[in-house]
Amino acid sequence: MTKCLLQSFCILLPAALLFSCQPTQQPPPKVTPAPQPIAVIDTSEQDATAAFRKELRQQLALADLLYEGLRALAADRLMTPAEGSALSIFNRVLSTHPDNQVALDGIRDIAGRYLELADTAARQGHFDNAQLYLRRAETVYPEHQSLAAASRSLEFERQRTHSVHPINARELSARSETLIQQLQEIAVQVRDRDLFLMITAPDDTVGRWIYAQMQSAVEGYRLRADIEIGEQPAVRLVKPQAASS
Repeated sequence: MTKCLLQSFCILLPAALLFSCQPTQQPPPKVTPAPQPIAVIDTSEQDATAAFRKELRQQLALADLLYEGLRALAADRLMTPAEGSALSIFNRVLSTHPDNQVALDGIRDIAGRYLELADTAARQGHFDNAQLYLRRAETVYPEHQSLAAASRSLEFERQRTHSVHPINARELSARSETLIQQLQEIAVQVRDRDLFLMITAPDDTVGRWIYAQMQSAVEGYRLRADIEIGEQPAVRLVKPQAASS
C-alpha cells in the first residue's frame, strides 16, 4: 500500500509543480481617461462680426433711400406724393442721420427746382403758378439765397406784362380757323402797341407755326418774338419799355 501511495504521489507531484508554475492572471489595470480640453468661444469676435453686419445693412439701406430720393428729385416728384416725394424721403434720412450731406443738399435742390419752375412760369405769364412755386420753395428751404431774387423777378414780369392769351390745346393741334383768327387779332394789337411777343408752345415747330400765323396778319411789320417750350400754350404780350431793359 505504501508503494501504491508513493507511486500516486510521484504521479501527482509533477502536475502540482506544473500548476504552481503557471502565471497568476491579474485584472487589467484601470485606465483613467485624460481630461478633454474645454473649447473657449471668443464672444468678442462674434459680437464684432454681428455689429459689422448690422452696420453694413444700415449703410446699404441708407444708400438705397438716398438713391430713391435723388430719383424722385430728377422726376420732379418734389413734395408729392406724400410718401414717395423727394422731400419725404430726404426728411426720413435726416430723422436718423441729421448731418447726412446728400439729404441736406437734396432739400436745398428741391427748393432750387421750385425756383426754376417759378421763373419759367413767370416768363410764360402763369403768375399764379409762379407764386405757388415760390411759396413752396420758401417752405422747403427758407434760407435759399435765390428766394429774394426770384420774388423780384416775378414782380418784374408782372409789371412788364401787357396781357396773356391762353391757347386752346385742341384747337392748336387741329390748326383750327378759329385759332388762326384769334392769333391774327392778337398780332394786330402787338403791332399797334409795339409790343414784344412771348410764345409758349409744346415744341419749337408748333411755336414757329403760331408765329407764322401772327406775322401773316401784319405785313410790313416785323414781330419781335421769343419762343419757349411749355405744356400750356399761350401768347404773352410784353410792354416795349420792359423789352428794351
